[in-house]
Amino acid sequence: MIKNILELNNDERISALEYIKNNENTKLSLYEIEKDLKGKISNYGEGVLFYFHKDKIAGKLSVILEVVDKLKTIYINKVICQKDNKEILNKLIHSSLELANKYKANKVLLGIRDKDLLNLAQEIGLERSYSSFNMILNNREKENDVLDKIKLSKKNIKEYVDVYNKSFMDMPHGTYIEIEEAEGYLENKNDNEDHFIIIDKGESIGFLNTSIEGNKGFFDIGLIKEYRGKGYGKKLLETAIQYLNEKEVEEICLTVIEKNDIAYEMYKKRGFKVYNKLSDWIEIR
Repeated sequence: MIKNILELNNDERISALEYIKNNENTKLSLYEIEKDLKGKISNYGEGVLFYFHKDKIAGKLSVILEVVDKLKTIYINKVICQKDNKEILNKLIHSSLELANKYKANKVLLGIRDKDLLNLAQEIGLERSYSSFNMILNNREKENDVLDKIKLSKKNIKEYVDVYNKSFMDMPHGTYIEIEEAEGYLENKNDNEDHFIIIDKGESIGFLNTSIEGNKGFFDIGLIKEYRGKGYGKKLLETAIQYLNEKEVEEICLTVIEKNDIAYEMYKKRGFKVYNKLSDWIEIR
C-alpha cells in the first residue's frame, strides 16, 4: 500500500518521520522534517509517498509538484528503498506517474544519488539519461570582461522575478519563482547570499545569484533566451567569478546539469573541473 503523508494516521506519521531521520542522515528534528515535507515544493505533502508492507514503512520518495502547472514537469527525488526490492521501487514510481497524470505533466524526471538504487532502477527497465555535477574553478585569473549588475531590492523585485523566469524556465531542469519567494530573499536577508539583475546597455539580460558556505562560494547564472549565443554567457560567468573573488572565498563552485551541454562545455573551458557527481537522472517520460 502507498500513502502520502497527509493520509497517515498519527502513529504512521511518527513512524514516517523517524524512517526519514534514520535513512536520510539528517540532523533535523522530527518537527523540522515534517515542516519540510509539508512545504509548497510537494504541494504541502501530497507528493511525499510512503510504501507500506505489513503495516511498516519499507520505502519512500518525494515528488516535486511546485512547477508542474507552468512547466508541465515533475521531479522525483529523495528515494529510500531496499536495494534489492524491485517491487517497492516499481510501485512508488507507478504512484508518482499517477500524480503526473493528475497534474497533466508531460515530463517526469527521476533523480537518484545512490549507485545501488540506480542499478535497481535499471533492473526494472529504466535507463540513466544524464548526471548533475559539482564543479570547482582552478584558474581564477580574469579572462573576460564583466557585466554590470544591480542588487535585488524592493524597487526592482518584479523585474528580477521576470528576468529570472525568462532565463530559467526553458532550460534543462527549468524552474521559476513567484514574487513571494523573491520577497523572502529580502525579508530573510542573509549576508552570505546575494541576488542580482545583470545589465548590458541599459537592458536587463539575465541574473546572478551567489551564496557563501564556509570557505566556498557558489553561484547560479542565467540569460534571457534572446541574449544567448552572443558572447554574453562568458561575460556573465566572469562576472560571477570576479564577484566571488572580491568576497575572498577559498573555492568557487557551481552545480551543472550534464544535459545543458552548452553551459557544461563553457564551464570546462573556463577552468572548472568536476569534483563530485551529485546525482543521476532518468527521463521516465
